[in-house]
Amino acid sequence: MHIHILLAVDARQVLGCAVSMRSVLEHVRPGAEVHFHLMTDGVPDRDRAALRETVAGSGRPATLALYDVDVSRFEHLMRSKLISHTAYARLLLDEVLPPDVERCIYLDCDMVVVRDIAEAWTFDLRGMTLAAVEDGKEVDARAHQERLGLAAPRYFNSGFAVIDVTRWRARGVSASAITHAERVGDRLVLHDQDAMNCALEGDWVPLPNEWNAHVPFTEWLREDSEAVFHYTSAPKPWSADYDRRFGALFYRYLDLTAYAGHRPWNPLGLGAIVARARRRIPYLPTVVRVLFGGR
Repeated sequence: MHIHILLAVDARQVLGCAVSMRSVLEHVRPGAEVHFHLMTDGVPDRDRAALRETVAGSGRPATLALYDVDVSRFEHLMRSKLISHTAYARLLLDEVLPPDVERCIYLDCDMVVVRDIAEAWTFDLRGMTLAAVEDGKEVDARAHQERLGLAAPRYFNSGFAVIDVTRWRARGVSASAITHAERVGDRLVLHDQDAMNCALEGDWVPLPNEWNAHVPFTEWLREDSEAVFHYTSAPKPWSADYDRRFGALFYRYLDLTAYAGHRPWNPLGLGAIVARARRRIPYLPTVVRVLFGGR
């Protein structure tokens, strides 16, 4: 079994990317070979080498291909302090993935996988382009529907997705998603995820919730009952001020990577103070957009 996994990473997310890949390899079933396809934006050479070492040193059958992507083509689209233009890179999967790749799993770089990912790889897409975990709150789904002009209150989180790449290409999903992003404009609050929901409306099926368990918002999560832990929003577990659940889980896998032993700078709690202060600084493009109606 050959499993293709797609990720997109910039310099801020390399620790999370290493953990996402290493956690996959820790649990994949014997006989499966994992092929990571990593879209990179401004990742330094030392980190590129560390990511390669993380995969090669796992002892599992796995490969890693790195693709430099030019995210400047998305500069006219919405971004935020937390979500950079790198998030849109996944919309280029039809350009990046080799022609013989017919299916892939997309992973955000703030996830820990604790179950055999082959279970998701073989998920029945029922003739649809994508499978992802549905937004579990009806009120949120209706808000997305109104904001994006969707026909029905159905909305998925794109952080973990099983994708029929052949169908994606045939339907021109990449171009469609970018067109929707341009149309939605300032209402594109969740960036590439919003664009994908618009482009794939009626063309996706829900995955079981355990494949995208949101750490900050679900207090009843247990490690033995979930498949993927998603550290959505800020702070991320590699931040000095991370104070939410499952921080130890993240570092358990980090210490299996080329970044073993790394911890955020935080003498006498100063790192946490600095991190919180930086997050409170208003993001200039957002300020400009709110005050002047531009981007």
